[in-house]
Amino acid sequence: MVDISIRSIQTTNMILSSLSLVILVMGTIAEKWVELKLEAKKITINHSPWMLCCITTWPEDDLEVVRIMMILTLSLSFLLNLVLGMEFTYLIPQTKYIHFITAFLSFLTGILLLSALLLYHHKLRQGQSVYYSSYKITWIPYTAYVIVTFFVTCGILSILNSLQFVKHFTCLNIINKSDRERNEVPQSGNSIKVISTADPSIKPRSIVRLHSVSVKGDVLDKSPPVQVRRVTWAL
Repeated sequence: MVDISIRSIQTTNMILSSLSLVILVMGTIAEKWVELKLEAKKITINHSPWMLCCITTWPEDDLEVVRIMMILTLSLSFLLNLVLGMEFTYLIPQTKYIHFITAFLSFLTGILLLSALLLYHHKLRQGQSVYYSSYKITWIPYTAYVIVTFFVTCGILSILNSLQFVKHFTCLNIINKSDRERNEVPQSGNSIKVISTADPSIKPRSIVRLHSVSVKGDVLDKSPPVQVRRVTWAL
């Protein structure tokens, strides 16, 4: 039952981390994170934090920190998915330290992505009255918030996986210890102990029975009867 639980947790972590990585990669390709509306020209411009060259009305330096945080998030997501994949395929040993590493990577990636999204929205509100009149958020940032919950869930499941792993091996150690103790203690049903109540210096009594053998014919006349002694020891 414990093995099935551990395996199901690993499968769920793999699915969530893979979905998060795929959506992040799609977010780097998509350019329509928000729609900026310029009041003077009455036009709409698509924008995303991955754009290397921003519009002239919004300086690029304002989004440099957001872009660096997004790059770190993508790198950590790839590393997390790689570690979970190696753990799922048994390419790395199944230890509690590996589970703690995956939990740490999951929480760190989720916190970093959440910080980047909040900072990006803060920059959008700051530039609204200066560089553009209004902005409209598309579905991509909301999907990124869902990815944050995926990373947090992966971290929680990794901690549960570590606890299940420790509990599993603790039960195995208890079973092995009880088996060793059972083998060391002699079984009373199969052991026979001989207790002697007699004094070893006293010799046992002997019962001597005389059996006379009669010899027929001439042998009977020539030789006296032969007596055979049979000794039976009585304990």
